[in-house]
Amino acid sequence: MKKIWILGILLLMLVACAAPKAEDKTPVTAPTEKAPVTTPSTETAPAVTTPTEKAPEAGRTPPPVTTLPSDRQEKAPAETAPVAKQEMSPQLKDLLKKADEKVSSLQYLYGGTATKNLFLNTYLVKGTKMKIKKYSEDYYVKEGYYDTVYVDLGLACCEEQARCKSYNVDNTGKKFDVDVTSLDLPKTPYQWVKEIPADAQIVGPQTIDERVVTYIKYTKDGAAYDMWIDDTYGVPHKITITDANGEIKHQFNDMKFNSLKDTEFDAPCD
Repeated sequence: MKKIWILGILLLMLVACAAPKAEDKTPVTAPTEKAPVTTPSTETAPAVTTPTEKAPEAGRTPPPVTTLPSDRQEKAPAETAPVAKQEMSPQLKDLLKKADEKVSSLQYLYGGTATKNLFLNTYLVKGTKMKIKKYSEDYYVKEGYYDTVYVDLGLACCEEQARCKSYNVDNTGKKFDVDVTSLDLPKTPYQWVKEIPADAQIVGPQTIDERVVTYIKYTKDGAAYDMWIDDTYGVPHKITITDANGEIKHQFNDMKFNSLKDTEFDAPCD
């Protein structure tokens, strides 16, 4: 019985001695756990950030990256985009196209505000050539008088015998030099057609000088334009221009189309 007790006591002593030795083994591994403190690691890099990469503070929303600086807002592509050119209506375009396709010559009486609404001189136009037959109320033949002006040639002739020759004066066959710039020539119907803007509006059909015309309207340089265009030949018979100073009228009466030959513009006195 004593032997059993002695063996139990010895076992208890052995157990008691073994426990401290197990605890003493823990500090041996401590140096390997402290290595990250002295050795740099790639896992700690995010802690060092540049000012631009700094994470936003709590409760704040970062600005959108697509926002333009305030001093560049006016340069946005939407404001610098070119404005689309306005197109003339197909109906009006087809009407005005007739002036090029169907008209080879024009003859007309011109009148309006500049002539105090009197239709005196007759104009003959073919291409770049123009001839003016002057009206005169004076039935007496005067020295130096001429009745026909050849604008493109810059000269004039006296051609109507009753107005060119009398018992003491004969201007027939004489050539007179003319300063074309001093004639104050009115625009021809064809020239008016080329100045009609793309935004002109068709009002409707009407009749002028026994011809069917199309009435159009437009605004240009602060003035209102009204124009009556021949439906067959695409040139105007009448134009009125209204602004703050009143109304100006241009009208072409007794219009004849395509009846003139080139020889009509050969000056007999040249």
